[in-house]
Amino acid sequence: MTTTDNAPMAGLKVIDFSTLVAGPWATRLMADCGADVIKVETVGEGDLLRYAPPIVGGMSRVFAQFNRGKKSVVLDLKSESGVESARRLIDQADVVVENFRPGVMDRFGLGFAEAAKRNPRLVYCSVSGFGQDGPLAGEAAYAPVVHAMTGFDMAVLAAEDDGASPRAASVMIADVVAGSYAFGAVQTALLRRERFGVGGFVDITLIESMLTLVAIQLQEAQASAPLRSAAFRPVRTADGYIVAPLVNARNFLALFSVIGRPDWANDALMAEPGAIARRRREVEDLLANWAAARSSAECVRSLNTAGAPCGAYATAREALAHPHMQARGSFAELVDADGPFKVLSSPFRLGRAAPGGGDFVARLGEHTDEVLSELDTTAACRAEVSSPTART
Repeated sequence: MTTTDNAPMAGLKVIDFSTLVAGPWATRLMADCGADVIKVETVGEGDLLRYAPPIVGGMSRVFAQFNRGKKSVVLDLKSESGVESARRLIDQADVVVENFRPGVMDRFGLGFAEAAKRNPRLVYCSVSGFGQDGPLAGEAAYAPVVHAMTGFDMAVLAAEDDGASPRAASVMIADVVAGSYAFGAVQTALLRRERFGVGGFVDITLIESMLTLVAIQLQEAQASAPLRSAAFRPVRTADGYIVAPLVNARNFLALFSVIGRPDWANDALMAEPGAIARRRREVEDLLANWAAARSSAECVRSLNTAGAPCGAYATAREALAHPHMQARGSFAELVDADGPFKVLSSPFRLGRAAPGGGDFVARLGEHTDEVLSELDTTAACRAEVSSPTART
């Protein structure tokens, strides 16, 4: 189990009604920070991410990635008893996170307005595709839809010389970005509660989260003349690909000596404002010719040594084994029926260490009896303290 010594969210209770990626990523980060996260799942099925391959010994490793360190409680929110149990959990919570479509929690009687009457210090976070209001509020949204609607996919396409149509999406960028914003927004709301004594509502959307990734393109779109963001294209090497983003004059000057044109560093034409940018393609072509005869490792080493930023394209398997990530502790280890496997550590450090994460992944409903019995015990204690007999 996670140690709570100096954990920034130790002692806080989070009720997590969310599924799939965005909400669970936010609450997993809270669990990493020491919060007691109780994941409420539907009877029988639970979070659909439980069925995402690879599955080992009946447990999805993808589910483990986003839900380690959380307790699992199953409730039937279509029944009075299930709703009542959920309400009692919310009454004792510091934070609620949910990602139903807008209005669903209200229909259960578990929406923010009702919850806040009973628990005024509650921070209540709703994660949705399009928000709690607006013409699209009631629409379902998955990451690929949001990628398409925000201009992200077309911005990627614009960088492709031969791109005829947007590329198929396989990385759920919007979900992870929205979950990260949700985590930060909840911390902000908790800080406000600490300072002013009140909770509040946090409205997080996938679409607005995704818009932050095309902030530059949004400004270019408003320019009087058409503009196009600089594209950093892959460079083919003898055994793979590298990327060498030439952002400023220093990058170009460092590159010239490596690719065999040190004379360009003293070329008067290159010194003219905008000259390097105008000759970017010429420089990139020369870089491509130089890299084609060398391995990716040699290219990365030579360019970085010279002061020209460069990285090699890697597969996810190669990223798992990268020595820098190993040294940083970027991955934590869990164990299932097939042995140890890696999940992401929190992508931030508090001091020199990442927040610790729970070393368990709950089976569906594993903690239902434990959590509900604690609710009954707490209610009995409160009744005893508040009774006339107890006060005399």
